[in-house]
Amino acid sequence: MLRLTLAVAAAFLTMSVLAIATQVLMVRYVFTNVPGVDLGLRPPAYLLAYGVTRLVFAVIGGCMSAAIGKKYEAPTILGALLLGTAIGDLAMNRGSEPRWYAALVPLAGAVVATIAGYRWLGRLPESAPRKR
Repeated sequence: MLRLTLAVAAAFLTMSVLAIATQVLMVRYVFTNVPGVDLGLRPPAYLLAYGVTRLVFAVIGGCMSAAIGKKYEAPTILGALLLGTAIGDLAMNRGSEPRWYAALVPLAGAVVATIAGYRWLGRLPESAPRKR
């Protein structure tokens, strides 16, 4: 049980650090020179780039929780934790991003992290056998 808890905590912490660092770097260095863009409103390119990187970090987190936890419960618990953050993101949305985006990115991250962890452990087959 301790191994699962540490696996989920390590994966969630890694995902959080990567997401925060990416957000700071993108806001500070990539999307600062866009003329006429208020920092309160994010441009669509930022939303796309941040969403894609969050999904990549979800794959990393799901595989990390599965590798450390070595059980199928680890990515499932990580996915449930990410669903909780989706609810929190939606409730605390301060208007810098659309509501659908605040809900969609963490929800997609939860699904992607769970599936990536299951694939890491070999629970999901690579492809279904074809019937002839």
